[in-house]
Amino acid sequence: MGNRLERLLRATGARLLPGPATVAAALFLGFAGCSALPQSPPPAPVFYPPLPERPRIQFLCALSSPADVLPKPGSFAQFVLGPEAQSQEGQITRPYGVAWREGKLYVCDSGAKRCTVFDFAGRAFRTFGDQGPHRLALPINISLGAQGEKYVADTGLGAVLVFDSADQAVRSIALPEGMKPCDALWYDGALYVADLKSDAILVFDPESGLLLRQIGKGGDEPGEFHQPTNLAFGPDGSLYVSDTLNARVQKLDREGRVLQVIGALGESVGEMVRPKGIAVDRAGRLYVADAATDSVQIFDSTGQLLLMLGGPGEGPGDLSLPAKVALSYDGIAFFAAHAAPEFEVECLIFVTSQLGPAKVSVYGLGTYRGRVPTETQGTKSESKTVEGPSQ
Repeated sequence: MGNRLERLLRATGARLLPGPATVAAALFLGFAGCSALPQSPPPAPVFYPPLPERPRIQFLCALSSPADVLPKPGSFAQFVLGPEAQSQEGQITRPYGVAWREGKLYVCDSGAKRCTVFDFAGRAFRTFGDQGPHRLALPINISLGAQGEKYVADTGLGAVLVFDSADQAVRSIALPEGMKPCDALWYDGALYVADLKSDAILVFDPESGLLLRQIGKGGDEPGEFHQPTNLAFGPDGSLYVSDTLNARVQKLDREGRVLQVIGALGESVGEMVRPKGIAVDRAGRLYVADAATDSVQIFDSTGQLLLMLGGPGEGPGDLSLPAKVALSYDGIAFFAAHAAPEFEVECLIFVTSQLGPAKVSVYGLGTYRGRVPTETQGTKSESKTVEGPSQ
């Protein structure tokens, strides 16, 4: 430790003092924040599409541990305990589902068998579902109800566990003949469950647990499913189903009538290989995470591809086995500092990666206010990009 302290003091130009005074000097530097240390230049923004085209999305940051939401420890604490001391405890291991509500990001950590809460509003971090008699076994997806209750689809338990607003387990929803829920989405007083066992969408009364009806069955025709994994609702109340092994997303009305089929099996632009998490924004645009291509494709309301983000790798903005997509319009203030000065964020995009260091990647959909090369300067954009978020 002595050598490390010497290097720290010399790097700041401080005089090395003997004995207890050395510790006092370190304390002073720690509380002062080591402002004299040289700072690395900020990394270049990652945009989609990249410049010279006009960007519509910026990668903002990645979340993986309590260190990403808790107040940063002082420099002296980092010096004594080491920079990894805080980040290792509570590290997310293999996330799948993610949801946002009122300044809190809820993450299903299948690897750790629990749910994690990044509380940005309260600068806090907590977990639930890993203590007591009602422990999670393989939590996959999470959604929130009108009163702040959480619905966690657990394929290991074959049930949907319901937690109240205080994160206490209060009941479970299951079928006598068994089910394998991969998603459980509360919407307008009903609970929609993507069941891998029946290849169907099961609709429950969330209070009584009574099965109300079934949407679809196994197959590859429109209205049929082969491993439906994820659900989303559009602004018009339409139900979207990620029909994973049929390599498509189906849009249905709430009675199960097919309104639209988006995508087909293939690796070309606009096609899908293993679609997983889906989300729909206020303009009816569909976001599809593809676990095979490590990307998220964005389609307009007619099913035409607008834009892609992510890509394989471990660099900023890259994805590795993406599983879920969630959107938020009300949490922008918590991430605004990560946006480039010329980029105005209008909607947040959260994407989980089951592998790689970036467990939850945060992107901003918005408007680029900076200058871009014009066609007269020799640059011409051929790709179709997403329209303004509020349209």
